[in-house]
Amino acid sequence: MRTLLAIGVLVFAAGCEQKQPSRAQLAPKGSGEKASSYEDQVGELVGYLRFTTNEYAAAVRDGQVIDKQEFDEATLMGLKPAERAWKGLSVQVGAKDAAAAKAVTEGIAALRKLVDAKEDPAKVANAVSAISKALEGQLAGGVAPALRATIASVRAADADIKGEIVADDYRFGFVTFAPRPIGHYDDKGEWSAPQSAATHLLGIVVREKGTKRPLASAKVTADWGAGAVTLGPIWGDYLFYGANVALPEGNFTVKVAIEPPKICRHGDALASFMTEGRAEFKVTRHGAEVTVEAPRPGPVIADYRIGCDVEQAVAESIELKEEGDYRIGFIAEGPEPIWVWESGKLVSRPAKEDDTHHLEVALFERGTNRIVMAAQVSLEMKNRTTGATRTVELHNLLSEFAHYGQTLKVDSGAYEVTVRVVPPKYGLLEEGKFRGSATAVFLWEPRS
Repeated sequence: MRTLLAIGVLVFAAGCEQKQPSRAQLAPKGSGEKASSYEDQVGELVGYLRFTTNEYAAAVRDGQVIDKQEFDEATLMGLKPAERAWKGLSVQVGAKDAAAAKAVTEGIAALRKLVDAKEDPAKVANAVSAISKALEGQLAGGVAPALRATIASVRAADADIKGEIVADDYRFGFVTFAPRPIGHYDDKGEWSAPQSAATHLLGIVVREKGTKRPLASAKVTADWGAGAVTLGPIWGDYLFYGANVALPEGNFTVKVAIEPPKICRHGDALASFMTEGRAEFKVTRHGAEVTVEAPRPGPVIADYRIGCDVEQAVAESIELKEEGDYRIGFIAEGPEPIWVWESGKLVSRPAKEDDTHHLEVALFERGTNRIVMAAQVSLEMKNRTTGATRTVELHNLLSEFAHYGQTLKVDSGAYEVTVRVVPPKYGLLEEGKFRGSATAVFLWEPRS
């Protein structure tokens, strides 16, 4: 469940509380394990604990539950799976580090008492932090394997950025490379990468101001006096917007503009990325060498940890499957409002009285777990009891992690849910990625 910011949304959520399904209703029967290696299992446990913190913070105030759905998700989707995961891991951790195992066992027991007593969310957060710290020694570098590629991607972007300007809600990072063909796959899967007469591949790394998470589905332009050039999204070691261009010699200014990303929203993302962002870079070119008068990238905000969006997406997924170029997670939650783009404006889509679920897909790059945005994702839901089939188009959504989702009514029964992914229209610097569509099938039965 996403944290809701607007007053009206809070009122709506309270009014719908009585019809929110519990996690027991949302969970599938007999879903498989998500983690395999020892480190993956430890990382999954940490993910459940952090998920507990996030949901509990929105659920409890002054010893009272103010949002039952958030509380149910904190306990049934976070704490209970964490307790179950620790039961399976405790012997292995104990064999490697008896002191750490003892600290985690005591910490999880203390966490359960805090949650049952509806204690201050700050105490819950501190307890989770202590447990996570006790587990750090079980992870190489203190980082779960599922997060390493995302962290490496951010570091690669920071290393390449010649200068970064923070403006409005955006970070604009200026990068240049030797010109390279930018390839695309067409709808038939045919590859083309035309050559161009250019001096440089110019790129702007567009990221969220506080977190350095990449932003997709935006229109980005750059202008240095020869007319605005549209920079298209390019997937590489990190996502950036770029084009092969002819840059002038000497000193000049590059003006960069970004329109608000056309990504739909949950309530917690309504206040961000709603205005056009602009930045001006003072640039000097001498042949192939380009320098920029702008500071190097600064750190993320103090209360954010790079990769925690991936961690939460994995923790929330009922089941994960690898198909094609993707790792696909299926998520089922209680109904909640979303905001969608219509005629250039974000329009509220409140949950209707008979809606029962908010279904989501978390989409990752296979092999790295980097979150993939700007794809087209749909669900084909076949009721295995009645045979009735429906197709549900999912919205690309911004929230605590970028995902695809839709709020809807789901009739009772056992379902075969087929997730269909059409690749994002990213430019590529080499062949082999996001060439074709992919499908993954999940068996799901909401429990009564």
